[in-house]
Amino acid sequence: MQQQQVRQFVERYLATFSAHIVESHPDYFTVKLPVEVDKDIGNRPFYWSWVDKMNLAYQPLVLTFTFHPDCTPEGLRSEHLHLGATRMQQIFASTKKHGSFVCMYEQQGGLLGNAGKRRSTPLVPWLGMNLKVSLLCDKRRDILLYLGINLHQPRLVTDFTSFLFSLSLTPAIPDYYYTLDRKVTIQEALQMAEQEVEHTLEQEDQHWAEEARTRLSEELAILEAYYEELARREPEKEQSKADETEEAVERTEAQPSLEQEALHPEPDPAGPTSVEQPTSFDEYRASGGRILDFLRTNGIQTTPRAEIHLAEWKKSTPDEERQRRKDELVWQYEPRIEVSFINGGLFYLSSVPPLMRSSKAKSMRHLPASGRIM
Repeated sequence: MQQQQVRQFVERYLATFSAHIVESHPDYFTVKLPVEVDKDIGNRPFYWSWVDKMNLAYQPLVLTFTFHPDCTPEGLRSEHLHLGATRMQQIFASTKKHGSFVCMYEQQGGLLGNAGKRRSTPLVPWLGMNLKVSLLCDKRRDILLYLGINLHQPRLVTDFTSFLFSLSLTPAIPDYYYTLDRKVTIQEALQMAEQEVEHTLEQEDQHWAEEARTRLSEELAILEAYYEELARREPEKEQSKADETEEAVERTEAQPSLEQEALHPEPDPAGPTSVEQPTSFDEYRASGGRILDFLRTNGIQTTPRAEIHLAEWKKSTPDEERQRRKDELVWQYEPRIEVSFINGGLFYLSSVPPLMRSSKAKSMRHLPASGRIM
């Protein structure tokens, strides 16, 4: 999205909630946030919990949004809005929260509708759905489907969203209009949409999946070769580790004997003066001795440093590591398809959307989603 598109999207979002624009400038605008918008993007949840519990009148939050980093208004605290901004992501989340499904009615003849004609006009129910079909492997490709399903007479059209943009829609049913019954259930409409998705995937080139499986086979072959070489070198490493362990054990066994000799030297033939040894642990600490020396002097067994935490910590075996990496490669390269629902709505229309040829519909699916999603 370009900065101009970002501004248009934010203005449409705020206009949906009837937000009051305090000041509008080509480079920025100042807006007073409504309650719903403030709770979604205002970043003050504790304030709203206090206002709701105390039943107090709230103070609206006033924000200034700029869309060009070099054009900051003087004397105003502003915030630069761009596609990657945190506030912009909050606006997207709020849009998805409040606008994932709508119900609209077509109104012909301007604001007056059929008031001057005094003639009732039927409105046909249509289910509009915007779907995203994702072709996933180590790469990603998205296909956007804009489907419209007639709930009065079973019929499915593509690029339904572009047709809706050409109509005048209102959230309330206009005067002198009435709605027709829905003869197709929502479950049946979803089955029709599923069949359209399957038909779309059948028309797509399947080489992307074959290429992904080829890359997966190559990566798995490299992984197997690596662990085969690792298994060949493992006995040599184990032998060297065993030798190092034996040397460490010998050093550990030799160290206490040296310390014992230092603590208990041989008696002097000339008759050295006897030194009274502390009998309790507290006396030994008071005399400035080390705790480890006291334990060794009194014959209390200590755990060798090499054995500490060995029972709690266990190293993964090569087979476990190989299986884990194999699962990661399969998840990354294995081709799969995901279908996600973007948004949709129930539309009562008096106009009939045109049938689009499959070649044109296929070209429309690959157009950018900006400006075409409800």
